[in-house]
Amino acid sequence: MDAATLYGIPAQAPSYGTAAPTQGIAVTGSVSGLRSLIDPQNPLLWFIGLVAVTMGAAGVAGSVRLGKAKFSASAGG
Repeated sequence: MDAATLYGIPAQAPSYGTAAPTQGIAVTGSVSGLRSLIDPQNPLLWFIGLVAVTMGAAGVAGSVRLGKAKFSASAGG
């Protein structure tokens, strides 16, 4: 049994002919070219920023020993 038979009301079918107000398509201006790389809506910009902060906080260090000579380098702090 469904609600239409139980309560004596006609079955309500969705109307696919008209779009609901919530189905509107939002159109925003998109930036192209080189300016799109520094657009705040670009997720790649936020990822690069996160990596830069992480690497800056962790610091980068390395050393290499070749025979008696030792070479070392560090960046960050």
